Amino acid sequence: MGGCISTPAGASGSKSEGEKPARNPPAGGKKDRLADYFEDDDDQNKAIIEGLAGAYQVVKLLGSGAEGNTWLVQDAKDDKLWAIKLIKLPLPTRFVQAIFREIKLQSELGEGHTNIVTPEEVVLTNHYLGLVMEYAPGGSMTSFITQRFRQCRGVGLLMSEEEARYFFKQIVSAVDYCHRHHVAHRDLKLDNTLLNSDNPPLIKVCDFGFARGWGEDSHFTTVIGTPDYMSPQITAAKAQGKTTYDGVKADVWAMGVLLCVMLIGKFPFEGDSVSAMGVQDPMKKIWLQQNKALWNENHLLKEQLQYLSPEAVDLLDKMFELTETKRIDLRSIKAHPWMQIPMSPKFQSVIDKLERDQYNTEKLVAAGGFRSKQRDAAISNLIKLAASDEFRKRATDPITNDTVFQIWSRISLRTALDQYPVFDKRSLRQMMSYTGGGTEAIKQIKKSTQSYRGG
Repeated sequence: MGGCISTPAGASGSKSEGEKPARNPPAGGKKDRLADYFEDDDDQNKAIIEGLAGAYQVVKLLGSGAEGNTWLVQDAKDDKLWAIKLIKLPLPTRFVQAIFREIKLQSELGEGHTNIVTPEEVVLTNHYLGLVMEYAPGGSMTSFITQRFRQCRGVGLLMSEEEARYFFKQIVSAVDYCHRHHVAHRDLKLDNTLLNSDNPPLIKVCDFGFARGWGEDSHFTTVIGTPDYMSPQITAAKAQGKTTYDGVKADVWAMGVLLCVMLIGKFPFEGDSVSAMGVQDPMKKIWLQQNKALWNENHLLKEQLQYLSPEAVDLLDKMFELTETKRIDLRSIKAHPWMQIPMSPKFQSVIDKLERDQYNTEKLVAAGGFRSKQRDAAISNLIKLAASDEFRKRATDPITNDTVFQIWSRISLRTALDQYPVFDKRSLRQMMSYTGGGTEAIKQIKKSTQSYRGG
């Protein structure tokens, strides 16, 4: 699916041009109808807000992407804020497997680690498939770094090494959890690193659209990711046609880029006029710079490098090792002297608590792991339902005054749920037979919601 779905608008570079903003609520508080937020003649927004009515109240648009828009919504049950990414139906059959894989991976990993955005549920309406996820009100690390850069005006470090260590320890912990579960993220970057509202804020890694699991071998061939964060083995695909790379070591390289930008506000392999002369392709530009000189020989970084400690430079040297097999691994990163430098109680107390909580979380997830297969089967069937001919017809029918907007099904993504729905052709036909809505249809929808949504 791609694209972070739990950060405020603008925080991750998402664009919302052309979208009609939500109106201010009428004086006196909540509205009687969610449609009061929008233009009455906007069928697309009407389908969204009316389709979610009864479960979520739409607050505002967070951002837009190629696959769908992301909205901030408020849970009607407890007023909790969530981010929901809505993918417009009809859902092309070719997207079914990719969407299932992303939801499955993020469900498994998000539930098991504090520093990974946690999905809550999948919802299916007449016109949209929605992924409800944890909302990160602190925005993206992109916004955080941009603000710091303005404050320091490009002089010195953007943040102290201690603060960078605080953030980086959380990133390392999250990625290590992914790798221990045989998943390579493959798109680690500032935009996919969110912050919550704590002080100091916690890291929330998001967007598993490019993530892949592996069996015995963590090598991949698909060229994927964002050029500035790509390892030489990936950027070489454009220059030399080589496409085999280790996803684990590619994540390590990307983490090095994250650390470098957090400290000095610049990408380690920003090209210069010589290496990039006449080259338009961004991947090839990065590849040329990677192979021209070491990161700490890049003259564009010279001003800031003098402020880095020898330990920080050494760690980055090891993460930016060009030879993949010689590049430092996560175990060695955690044991590196720079990572072992003591932090002040403000930061260390948070890290200590995170480590304790993580230990307990992994025990709970392991205890409920036997239910993950049931959850995965339910998700798979729901996505197939979204791509079915029946929903294709509903999604393409013109919206009229008689159109009934409703949630057809909600699947909790927590393994704490005791049971998951099983869809077959008979139950599907029964569900779809209530074409006119009305009392009986509402009963069926409520039954589905109450039975299959986690508590």
